[in-house]
Order: sequence, then structure tokens, then C-alpha cells
Amino acid sequence: MVELSIIMPCYKGEKFIENSIITVEKVVSEFCDDFEIILVVDGFVDKTYDIAKRLEEEFDNLKVVGYEKNRGKGFAIRYGLKFCKGKYVALLDSDLECRPEALKWFLEKIKNDNVDIIVGNRKDKKSIVKYPKLRKFLSYGFVFYVNLIFPELKVKDTQTGIKLFKRKVLEDLFKSFDKLNLPYGFSFDISLLVLARRRHYSIDYCPCIIKKEDNGKIISGLGIIKTIYKMGKDVLLLKMMLKDNNFSKIDKYFENFSDRIN
Repeated sequence: MVELSIIMPCYKGEKFIENSIITVEKVVSEFCDDFEIILVVDGFVDKTYDIAKRLEEEFDNLKVVGYEKNRGKGFAIRYGLKFCKGKYVALLDSDLECRPEALKWFLEKIKNDNVDIIVGNRKDKKSIVKYPKLRKFLSYGFVFYVNLIFPELKVKDTQTGIKLFKRKVLEDLFKSFDKLNLPYGFSFDISLLVLARRRHYSIDYCPCIIKKEDNGKIISGLGIIKTIYKMGKDVLLLKMMLKDNNFSKIDKYFENFSDRIN
């Protein structure tokens, strides 16, 4: 079994994907001898797939997969999980806004503390966070909003593009995700964490390294309003869906699940 699988969902990444793959290969190889990268191209809308596919010849541990129509980050991760062989599965945004160097801390913690899920925490004093102040304010505000809507969640961060799971835990969460027919929109990360809390999986945190250049997309007033509206709407929709389902389907499923995660 491979020790670490890294799923990197990618949409319209032709300008950066080659550098991202090479960077992750170099960085992770310095602290992990047995890992694989699963790059999932979320829609064949540019040359991302062709560029990444050529790199398979250079890196034996790289697998590039994808599909025609854009389906969203959550669906891409779900799709990529089918190809994973690792004991642990990392979710890493392919633009490397969250730097892969932090995976060393994540891997050490999940093995030493035997927890099920590690989430990157931007508020950690050891985290290195370099992006616009407005973006930081909105991110922290969204985490507060999520914990207000889901008081049982009690998560320090939800949307950071770097997380680490025991593979069996992630597989089980996705089975529950699919049974409840939850959406793959902005609330995808929150859905997984809410389900994890419900099933009493352990969640812990690690510092992360985030470097984001101001691309102007979220700084505009209209962009901010649209983003806040979409994210807020998705969280409320998730709340209603989970309330309506009352977790009856997921509880019934897990009644027959005896192989607990060690």
C-alpha cells in the first residue's frame, strides 16, 4: 500500500499545472518516500489535461484523469478517490495557494496522534498566510458564519485547500455524502466535516502555508457580493437538506458498518 495519495483537482490550469506538479513532486519527495499524485482535470476546457498527461512519462507516481464537463471541486475529489492507493489521502488545491510543504506536518500529526482528519488552520500562530487583507477578513467571517449555522461543527477552519484524511474515513464519508445526495458546491468541504462530526471521527488541525496573489477577482465589490451570496446560500441549503434527511439514511447505513477505523 502507498503511504500517501495526493488528490489535486484542477480547473482551467493550463498556465500553472506543469509547475504545480513538478513542485509537489520535489517538495513531497523530501519527506515521503512512498506517495502518488492523482491529478483530476475537472472539465476538458483548455490544455490542462494534455500538459499534465505528458508529465506521466517523467513521473511514475503521477496519474492524470479527468472528464469532459466541469462538475466542481467536490465531484473531482470524489472521482479521484477511486484511483487512490494510499493509506492517507491529502486534498490539495492544484494552484498551490496552499503550499505542499505543510503536508509534512500533516502526515506527522495524523500518524503520531492517530486522528482521522487533519484540517489546515489559517489562524494558527505558526501558519504563514500571505494574501489580501479583505480576502483574509472574508475567510474568517465565513468560518464564523458556518459555525453559527452548524454550532455542533466547532471547526476552526473549513475552506482551506489542504486537508488530510485516513483513506477509509474519506471513503466512508463519501458513501454517506452520496446516500444523502448532498451538493458539490461551495458547501462541499463543510458537508464532509459535518458528516465527520456526526460519525464521531476525530478532527485536528495543523498550521498551513498560504500564498495568494491578488488577482482582482474577489476584490471587486460585485465579486464580493456574489461570492458571499453563493457561499451563504449553499450553507443554508446544506442545513435544510441535513435537517430534512435527519441523518436517518446515514444512521441506517452505519448500523451495519462494523469495520471501525483504527
